[in-house]
Amino acid sequence: MEINIEILKKYPLCHRCFGRLYAKLLHTNNFERGKALKLVKAMELESLLKKIEESGEGNKDEVLELLKCLYRSGLKEIKIKEIKEGEKIEECPWCRGIFEKSHIEELANKAIELLKEYEFDTFMVGTHIPKEIKELEEEIETPYMESIRQEFGREIGKIIAVKMNKQPDKTNPDIVVHINPYTKDIYLQVNPLFIKGRYRKLVRGIPQTHWHCRFCRGKGCEKCNFTGKRYPTSVEEIIAEPFMKATKGTNEKFHGAGREDIDVRMLGNGRPFVLEIKEPKIRKIDLNKIAEEVNKSGMVEVLNLEYGNRKDVVFFKNEPHKKTYRALVECEEKITDEDIEKVIETCENLTIYQRTPKRVLHRRADLTRIRKVYKVWAHKIDDNHFEMKIFCDGGLYIKELISGDDGRTSPSISEILNKKCICKELDVLEVHDEETS
Repeated sequence: MEINIEILKKYPLCHRCFGRLYAKLLHTNNFERGKALKLVKAMELESLLKKIEESGEGNKDEVLELLKCLYRSGLKEIKIKEIKEGEKIEECPWCRGIFEKSHIEELANKAIELLKEYEFDTFMVGTHIPKEIKELEEEIETPYMESIRQEFGREIGKIIAVKMNKQPDKTNPDIVVHINPYTKDIYLQVNPLFIKGRYRKLVRGIPQTHWHCRFCRGKGCEKCNFTGKRYPTSVEEIIAEPFMKATKGTNEKFHGAGREDIDVRMLGNGRPFVLEIKEPKIRKIDLNKIAEEVNKSGMVEVLNLEYGNRKDVVFFKNEPHKKTYRALVECEEKITDEDIEKVIETCENLTIYQRTPKRVLHRRADLTRIRKVYKVWAHKIDDNHFEMKIFCDGGLYIKELISGDDGRTSPSISEILNKKCICKELDVLEVHDEETS
């Protein structure tokens, strides 16, 4: 491997920065590595200089120029008088002194003061460098180099870890400390806290998530009594409120594994959800105590609460969940026992072709979706009502499965019985995972 000191003619790199060009070689720090490389080259050059002076053969000026470059880059061990008297050590154009002990400790202490406002276990340092420094790195890059971002982040991370007794974590940190060591700008990126579990919605008439007033879009007006809300509360608000109070987060986002209509209850084992709490100041909370607070509402219950992560959100959004429903069906014409049997038999492993229901066309693309009903249980209540339990694919609109939605869902219960039927009540009894499907 050829050690390239020609670069020092253009850029007087300090020991640390010169060593960083070869950071992936040997197990030592960049300062010692850079100084050692320079010393070796300086000894070679001084030896060559002596030979030239003794023999009178060779380019003495070229050798002296390289030694001057080494001196200007901080190699004070060069003792040649004309160099020591005629040259000055210059500021390194790559680091510009950001690794000076006083500078790095100042930034670390500033970061620590910001971090004291938050409860956390793990952190990462994100280093931001100016454009011209990035361009310099690209110009002088070697196969063995590490970036100044990597080294600075590592060095200041060590100080924060020791002083605060916290663990660095590059994959999933609680907090990212963003630092520009050249401008001394520092800010924190407090990563969200994720709580996952299941919820039951015990009453009809509340949506899963907060809805803005359609007239003022959340600003507040006479129509919404200046609340900015279309409905007084929601599953999201009932669950999130005690979490926000406990964590002192700035905002939240509710992620459900699907959603039920406002007039539909969610019973049984509950619907999986993840609550994402933005910028929490407190991360360690009593989940059982918060569950008790939510459950006191009488409208929503939570169960199986535990800490989650962002992967859970992706899983809930992408994982198809089969569901079991209970539906109260009303028919205009009289229902017979034969009708009930026909529904049960026909709906066994029945493929449904369902165009987007008319009631949601304003917010959903007009597509035909293929879903399956696996099994139906049914019993007659009176001449015009019967109850169904339906085990089916997620994403099947049950109200339209019953009514037919003017032919947009086929086959439907109305079509099977050749009678006009509607869904009077609907409950989700179970949102199945792989184990219960």
